[in-house]
Amino acid sequence: MKILAATVASLLAVPTHSSLCMDSQGISGPCVPGREFCGVPYDPATSPAFHLMDQHGCGENDPNGPSFDPVHGVVHHFYQIHLAANPGHGPDYGHFVSKDFVHWAPLPVAIWNGLDKSKTPNTPGYITKYDNEAIFTGSAILVDGAAPDGKSPGLVQIYPGLCNKNDWPSCETGTLLAQAVPADYANDPLLTNWSKPSYNPIMENTQRDPSTPWKTPSGEWRLRTYDSKVYGTASDADMLQGKWYEIGTSKDFRQCECPSVYALPDPTPGTEQEYNAMQAAGTLPTHVHKTSCGGDWWQIGTYTAGPPKVLGTFQATKHWEDVFEQRKIDQGAFYASKDNLYPTKAKKESGANDSTDRRINWGWARVMPGSAQTLPREITFNAKARQLQQYPIEEIKSLREPPLYFQKNITVPKGAQGFALGIPATFVKTSEMLATFELPSTAADFGFHVGKDHTPPPPNTKVGTYMANTDLPGEDYNITHMPVNTDPKTCEAACKADGACKAWTYVVRGAPAGSGDCCLKSSVPCPVNTKSTASCTSGAMTEQTLPTCGPNANNGVGCTLAWNGGNASAPFVDVPIVCGNTMKDTLRVLNNESLVEIRIFSDNTFLEVYFQQGRTAMTINNIMDDTADYVLTGGTDNDVLVHEATVWPIGSPWVTAEDVLETPRVFK
Repeated sequence: MKILAATVASLLAVPTHSSLCMDSQGISGPCVPGREFCGVPYDPATSPAFHLMDQHGCGENDPNGPSFDPVHGVVHHFYQIHLAANPGHGPDYGHFVSKDFVHWAPLPVAIWNGLDKSKTPNTPGYITKYDNEAIFTGSAILVDGAAPDGKSPGLVQIYPGLCNKNDWPSCETGTLLAQAVPADYANDPLLTNWSKPSYNPIMENTQRDPSTPWKTPSGEWRLRTYDSKVYGTASDADMLQGKWYEIGTSKDFRQCECPSVYALPDPTPGTEQEYNAMQAAGTLPTHVHKTSCGGDWWQIGTYTAGPPKVLGTFQATKHWEDVFEQRKIDQGAFYASKDNLYPTKAKKESGANDSTDRRINWGWARVMPGSAQTLPREITFNAKARQLQQYPIEEIKSLREPPLYFQKNITVPKGAQGFALGIPATFVKTSEMLATFELPSTAADFGFHVGKDHTPPPPNTKVGTYMANTDLPGEDYNITHMPVNTDPKTCEAACKADGACKAWTYVVRGAPAGSGDCCLKSSVPCPVNTKSTASCTSGAMTEQTLPTCGPNANNGVGCTLAWNGGNASAPFVDVPIVCGNTMKDTLRVLNNESLVEIRIFSDNTFLEVYFQQGRTAMTINNIMDDTADYVLTGGTDNDVLVHEATVWPIGSPWVTAEDVLETPRVFK
């Protein structure tokens, strides 16, 4: 879990983690259920339009417990919403719902800090002192017996509650684990009301970020937290009674935020034969371990659970040692991703069996004005390319409107200008472009640009060692709550004393009034002015300049692939990619491939870009104006042939809760 502090506070003139909210009539007061708007909605012309984003002016960050409810056939997406009930500092659990994975409705806050919204105020159980500071990033799991019939699978949320010792005397680490369940499962199809059972908390004095639990062959459920601790519960029934225990600290799971452990996903379409043969022979890796530390990372290996209450092992798989190395999921403005299993509309070939499930991952898009959620990305394993792939789910195509542009056999001339598609004004800002480039027989550069022209990128941004009224949002690896009137230099000193710390932010927030959080960072984020709230002081360990802050609407951004001509004697080549001059990755191209696909989603303030059906993906800040165009680019020495290019406008996904209720069930 990462806290994004006052990213847009100067625009809204309220703290990003708001303790003052408005109701639907515009009446202000302390944030409570029914009064939970942070301000006016963000301007739809200058904020993401078809990505999930808070609709009432609140900042946001991590996805939380995204899940599918098989009882009512509803897809739920929860997220860290930047508000809090007194005396906390937040965040809490924001909530979106859908029946078809395409059309979404915003709902009220699902899980609040310090109170149980399913109870009546001033009645027993309404106040929950054990989590009155904040609700950090949690996970959802389907558990047999949790449904209204007491037998079928139903949803359980497991979350880290932040506590303070004054209100919860046993609070030593500032964090504990708790569970939430639907308060009226049978009669609340959108699960708007979540209850905190009386057995809470389930584990005290933990660290944050519980993973989605996984089930071992013995029937024991396990989860891991930020600090590599592994916890267990013996059975479905025990989980539903909140009976958890500590198993130990795993030396195989590195300490990082937002961890996840899950079985190797289904094969990438077109690679089923290789996948199935290796799976039948027992030679494939078994699991994926995902973590967030200065970016999101995957590693693939073999997990052996061992007996109950004994730590398992996660090791490199023989002949697959290369995939056990950490690989970054997205080199761009992407962090704190969260995955889960979701149904498909029909069975698909999946290893040795037919499957109706797919692994979908959501990321926190750290984009203006107040962050957003990335598109849902289906995760598959490509045994040929020896890597995971991530690609927008098929349902996203339903948002396409009639194409604006379609052309085959485009020659992109060499030189700096490229080939502009000439898309009509305003349409590029909320659109999708799909282009397939023919791989030249010799070395050549090719790619794209989204914006006006190819003028130089914006000036570098200076980051000092001590900056008042400034936030460095994101990249936190340690957050410590500090006493009233703490000097920010105390936080600076803590950073200097920690070799892993590259930057720090001290933010005044939380209880008691005047206390705050010291946030130590694994890298140096872009600075944000917070003069309107004067709540943040920040600094980097060394004064430096950052070239990627403040994208310029007049210039745009592009990506270039440096194709080396291929290597017929190797099974694949790794092609360097550079986006926005500083984001660098590689694209694995198989030796029998003659085309490279680039798919771009442009959404007002940023791009999501997928290369070769998601073997490489990047989330890129790019504030666009009405004159933005798609430009296909080549190198300085050679023309490049584009086999085909199409551009679609993308429609709005937003509907009302009533619309969702009236939508027929899509998934079983």
